[in-house]
Amino acid sequence: LLARSFRDAGRAVAIHDPGARLAGFPSVPLETVAAADVVVVSTSLEATPAVLAEVLALSPPGLVLDVASVKGPLLPLYARAARRGLTVASAHPMFGPGVRTLAGQNLIVCDAGVPAATRATTRLFSGFGLRLATIPIDDHDRWVARTLGLAHLLSLLAGSTLAREGVKVKSLDGLASTSFRNLCLLAAPILHQAPDLTLPIQARNPRTPALFDLLAEELSSWRALVEANDLAAFDRK
Repeated sequence: LLARSFRDAGRAVAIHDPGARLAGFPSVPLETVAAADVVVVSTSLEATPAVLAEVLALSPPGLVLDVASVKGPLLPLYARAARRGLTVASAHPMFGPGVRTLAGQNLIVCDAGVPAATRATTRLFSGFGLRLATIPIDDHDRWVARTLGLAHLLSLLAGSTLAREGVKVKSLDGLASTSFRNLCLLAAPILHQAPDLTLPIQARNPRTPALFDLLAEELSSWRALVEANDLAAFDRK
């Protein structure tokens, strides 16, 4: 999606991928980053730290950024790169791989300690109709755990609970409430998403354990309020 979008905007795009070729784009060796104006690292979460380290070891003169959904493992790499004077930033497209256009989508630009690189990243993604926001890279994982991670986790929880209860969503015509249909609209895309994309968003985010603890505390709190049948306390909560 990014490669096509950049090319359609008039930019020359080449791909380095030792595993496959992307049709319609030139395939180049990794060393090409030494002459690139911009290098975007777009790989799986597991591969991103190693690939980013390889890229930074070549001391690219241009802007270098990743588009991973977890930034914690990348923080030491970016800190060292910033001290070396490299132009580094980070971004997180807040949408899934099935999106066909950037227009109308949200994208987070993460400041990795190089303000000029942050500004360059914002310019790079301008003109596509994206809604852009900037945050410090140190704040990224906590924010994503509280938003994206929470939405994913609630979807997984809803799906597994319905499965254990034997509820067949496709046979609910005439039986489902509006709220339940909305729950299905939230959960379905996550449950149909590739597990190797969904699991790392939970497992690799260092803020996920705190999210699980918070959910457990809140579930216990709501259970106590329901069991007490105390309308005033329920309303305050």
